[in-house]
Amino acid sequence: MISGQAFPPLLRLWKIVGMLDIPAFIVGGVAAVAGHRWGAYVLIANLVVQIGSHLILGAWAYREVMTRPWPKVAPLGDDDWDG
Repeated sequence: MISGQAFPPLLRLWKIVGMLDIPAFIVGGVAAVAGHRWGAYVLIANLVVQIGSHLILGAWAYREVMTRPWPKVAPLGDDDWDG
């Protein structure tokens, strides 16, 4: 829970990807070193899933932050142009 709210679906997906990352890396790496082609495929798939999940979660978090109401504050004085 985050501040009394349930985890959003993408955060739950992020946790699942995080739990499967290391076992997939280890199994794929050992299989690739042992000469199995599918081990290399597992490593490549793991890389694609990790990069994709970072990009999706980053875009989702950016959108969530940017759609919040902006604070109503007075603008700062611009002193960069003073000589």
